[in-house]
Amino acid sequence: MFELTYIHHDCFLLMTPECSLVFDFWKDPESRGASLPAFLRTIPGDRPLYVFVSHFHKDHFNKEIFSWVGLHPDIRFVISKDVERHARYILRSDSLYRGDKPDSSLVTVMSKMDSFDDGMIHIDAFGSTDIGNSYAVTLKRSGLKVFHAGDLNCWAWRDESSPEEISQAESAFRNELRPIAAAYPEFDIAMFPVDSRIGTGYASGASEFVRLISVKRFFPMHFALGDTPQEIERHRRDAMDFSVYAAPEGEYIALTAPGDSYKSEAEGESRSNEMKNVYSRRYFLSAGETDAERELSLPTLTAKLIEIATEHANAMGIGNPDMPGCHCGWVLSRLTIEMHSYPKVDSDYTISTWIESCNRHFSERSFAISDGEGNEVGYARSVWMVLDTISHANAGLDGLNISDDMIDGRECPIPRQGKHFTILTPEEAKSATGKFLVADRDVRHHTFRFSDLDAYRHVNTIRYVALLMDCYSLKEHDAMRIGRLELSFLHEGGYGRELDILQTTLPSSASTGESAVDAIQLRDAADRSPVIFAKVRREPRNDEICGY
Repeated sequence: MFELTYIHHDCFLLMTPECSLVFDFWKDPESRGASLPAFLRTIPGDRPLYVFVSHFHKDHFNKEIFSWVGLHPDIRFVISKDVERHARYILRSDSLYRGDKPDSSLVTVMSKMDSFDDGMIHIDAFGSTDIGNSYAVTLKRSGLKVFHAGDLNCWAWRDESSPEEISQAESAFRNELRPIAAAYPEFDIAMFPVDSRIGTGYASGASEFVRLISVKRFFPMHFALGDTPQEIERHRRDAMDFSVYAAPEGEYIALTAPGDSYKSEAEGESRSNEMKNVYSRRYFLSAGETDAERELSLPTLTAKLIEIATEHANAMGIGNPDMPGCHCGWVLSRLTIEMHSYPKVDSDYTISTWIESCNRHFSERSFAISDGEGNEVGYARSVWMVLDTISHANAGLDGLNISDDMIDGRECPIPRQGKHFTILTPEEAKSATGKFLVADRDVRHHTFRFSDLDAYRHVNTIRYVALLMDCYSLKEHDAMRIGRLELSFLHEGGYGRELDILQTTLPSSASTGESAVDAIQLRDAADRSPVIFAKVRREPRNDEICGY
């Protein structure tokens, strides 16, 4: 539920049940000579107000915003670094300026790639093709994602520029757009320049933005400049011509007169619930995150699964920062990954996650992995518990406010994990009884060191996955791809603990050249107690090896 009101040029007022946001105030034509903007009277005083400034240009920044401090009981200013430099005479407490000065505690200065989070909203500052910032804002209670571009646009003046200048402008825009698209595959609201003063191809920036990023509601801006009223009117009509930049999906809404507003009522609430249930993030696969086959490595994928699960839990208010105490945190109990293909180096991919089920002791979370074209290439299942990091016992989930509307309930389309087994060396098997498997490879050893540990000072899941991948030679990886990995966490690993790594191919596996399933056990070398049990299904590669 929200209401977006167009003030003028690039300035919008967004009001939600959580907070209100003002972007890039310049002037309010509706004020008609009054000393204060008329829209300020409509902002509720019972919720926080955030005032954003993307950069110091006069059509985006008016120092009058700092006089609003006494008008709202809970106001914060988010400004770009260049605004801080140009307004230091206002922001410094020891300056001789006699006008309105905000307390420094109310001002957050952000540079490109900075982040800010106060529990109410999360802000990521991205770059611009002019100066200053563009802003991605997430309202943490509802999950609403908002983007204000500032002066980020493809400023390619094709009618008056050389081919080299046009190419430079296009390249600069794509360089700034790429990290935004990687971090935010979709926005609920996007305010973006559509300025026909550029001439031919004036909407190319907006077109590329909505092609790379899914936008549910797109609002054009930056069309209110011109030398004559006739020019301004023409630019306004051009901005409303959605046919030159609209994508097949999403709504395109032109608020062109000061005071025009768009309201999202119950439908907006249902979309917020939907966003809370399924959380998605887009990534770019760099060379440093691939394996030797130039594909997304399993340790990297595991890290991204943990990362997006953490982000989603935090956004819903059930993450580690929301734990009822300072010595509890989410940890993995089970993890299964099944991939029928892997994203390639220098490509985009998307991970989506949702809570499938929950009980008093465990939460089951699922994932879908898609390539850059939106094709689902794999899935993952996981089981999580809350660990008391002092007693190292399961603390249970009763202390978390996990409501029914947070649980999607959709079943992940891959099987759950099977049973785990004990693996013994051939010598140990001679005197053993009961059910067990016998290792058919030489026992490997590993001692956990500093780089193996995580924030809880036990062994990082990513390090376990790396150890499992190292159970196979480069030749074996070249011939076979990991189709499925099952990982069961039986006991914690800690610093200085020495492991035996035992491995065997399950008897039910097919012969060489077809899929093979291996069982791998990591156990304490001293007392033989199990730490990790894993099953790895290897499948023959049917494509050309990507390595050099």
